[in-house]
Amino acid sequence: MSEFEPARRLRGIEKSMIRQVFDRARPGSINLGLGEPDLPTPDVIRREAARVVVEEQNGYTTHAGLPSLREHVAADYSHLKLSPDEVVITAGSQEALYLVLMTLVEEGDEVLIPDPGFVAYPTIVRMAGGTPKFYPLPAARGFDFDAGEFRRQLSPRTKVVVCISPSNPTGRVLARDELDAMAGVLEGTGIYVVSDEIYRELYFTDERPASVSEFRAERTLVIGGLSKSMSMTGWRLGWLGGDADVVKSALVLHGYTTTCASTVSQKAALAAWTDEAAEARERHRRIFRERRDHLLELISRELSLRAVRPDGAFYTMVDVSDYGDSMTVAERLLEHGVVTVPGAAFGAEGEGYLRVSFCADLPVIGEGVRRMREALKQ
Repeated sequence: MSEFEPARRLRGIEKSMIRQVFDRARPGSINLGLGEPDLPTPDVIRREAARVVVEEQNGYTTHAGLPSLREHVAADYSHLKLSPDEVVITAGSQEALYLVLMTLVEEGDEVLIPDPGFVAYPTIVRMAGGTPKFYPLPAARGFDFDAGEFRRQLSPRTKVVVCISPSNPTGRVLARDELDAMAGVLEGTGIYVVSDEIYRELYFTDERPASVSEFRAERTLVIGGLSKSMSMTGWRLGWLGGDADVVKSALVLHGYTTTCASTVSQKAALAAWTDEAAEARERHRRIFRERRDHLLELISRELSLRAVRPDGAFYTMVDVSDYGDSMTVAERLLEHGVVTVPGAAFGAEGEGYLRVSFCADLPVIGEGVRRMREALKQ
């Protein structure tokens, strides 16, 4: 028998560098590489889920999801004036990302992606037959957006631009003037924008970060969900909203791949728009802000290293370039029982950095930094 070969679209696609590092972690390791909150799902959502399981029949919803849930999502983007028919509830925000890129991208199209950026972006672009290109958020400038560099990376083949704010992996938030500049560069081009806003509710600024969709409504798709803000990663509850024609086509693909997001998760998610859930969001933000400040202080005092001060999400990027390339340093830390993510996993601009998560209690963060200090001494 001939050796198995996956379909061409999957050749060369392997587990992400993040997963490769996690798989090699020793038992008892402290995980400062986590991309999910460790806080419990708010009681108001868990109570509703339990009630729904016991009291209700939970067959399929419509492909697009519960109308009442889509109404809530649409209302959260009031500036876009979305109808519920312009929202699809998905199995997490990553399915939404997959749907929109598979819907928009054809062979030969280029997709412009932030560098550093989420590891799934270039992989899904390749699955769709497109070519990932990158606009740098220069490490030398604290991972700020550079409108001039962004403009230079556009080409006649650019079909889609991906924007994420707050950022995974840097935790940086794009300011209103930066988003306005991005929208200005794209004016009149016909290029689609996919705005990944999964960390929209996890911020440490005075107000919720702006969305690029506030500056460019046409040909813009927003992706979001409850995984990060409501600690619902395993509930797989996300959404896609925006341009009506794109959403309509993505819904067809969603129907064939997923049928619908979990009915129990959808019904429970309705409680995320209650006052009790809003209080939980604020409580989560306070906890993560305290952890952020604690981690940054320890990194500075105990490790004498420079780290990005994140405005949102729950990551910082730590400059370890004096100790070697990011994968070498991450492997050294693994040997001392602490998991981090090499910055190279997120693009060329991430090289020389580690993504360190603060999804852990303060004592655990302290012990993780202590182990990092011991590893770097050697």
